[in-house]
Order: sequence, then structure tokens, then C-alpha cells
Amino acid sequence: MPRAFLNSQMRLCVKAFLALLIIGLRPAAATPPCPPQNELLAKAKTVVEARVKSLSIGESGLLVMEGAPTRMIRVDLEIKRVIKGKYPGKEAIVYGTVYPPGPLKELTTMALIGGLGGDDTFEWELARREIGDGAAFFSMSSCSYYKFPVYNVGPD
Repeated sequence: MPRAFLNSQMRLCVKAFLALLIIGLRPAAATPPCPPQNELLAKAKTVVEARVKSLSIGESGLLVMEGAPTRMIRVDLEIKRVIKGKYPGKEAIVYGTVYPPGPLKELTTMALIGGLGGDDTFEWELARREIGDGAAFFSMSSCSYYKFPVYNVGPD
């Protein structure tokens, strides 16, 4: 048996690693849960009613360290009205990273039914993130305010 496995600290590390593999530790295991949506709405500066014009997932083109995910989510929104705060535009682009993506399933549904009329709009927080002097973007995260219509698609 290799000499390294005789070391009690090494055996403890191997056991801890195996236990984590069995448990299935996820990347967000140490992050706190998001506050309830009503608290997120109270803290939000800009909330709009919007419709998804397009949704895409692809390479960002960012130069990052090796092994870091470079794919990003891009959602083009058509703004129907401003619910809270001020936003002068009629369109907005929201970017999200692969992890945590936020409500991707709901956004995909909204993209599929966009333009069909009826319940194809939803409430969305335009969360502005500064990245430098005069440069910013709207960010998608799992801890942003959103409210989607509820669809009853299952059997009664």
C-alpha cells in the first residue's frame, strides 16, 4: 500500500472527498437561499412588464481562466410598461451566466409563446450591474425579482 495512504490526515481527506461525491455537493451548496419574491420586489429599483423577443445560449467570447464556463444566456425583452422605477427604452437585453441561470425554464416558455397574445408578458427586474467606468449591463440571476403567469397545462 502506498505510504501516503498510511497518513491519517490523507485517509481523512479521501474519506471526506468520497462522502462529498456520494452526497452530491452542488456548486451553490454554501450560498444562502434567495429572499422571498415580495422582498426582492421591495428592493428592486426597476421592474418592467415585458415579453421575450428572443432567447439564446452561446459562447460569450470572454477571456477567462481555463476551466471557467464561457457560455452565456441572452434574453431580448420587449418592454410593455414600467411597473416600478424609470426606464425610458422599449427594449432591453439581459445577460446571464450558466450558473446560476435564474428562471431559465420560465423564460424559455415565454420565448416559445411570445407574440401569441394573452398571457405572454411577465414582470422582470432590470438589475443593472456595473462593469467599469460608464459600462453596465442588465443581469439575470436566481435572486432577481420576477413573476411569470401560471399556466395549467396538466390534466384536471
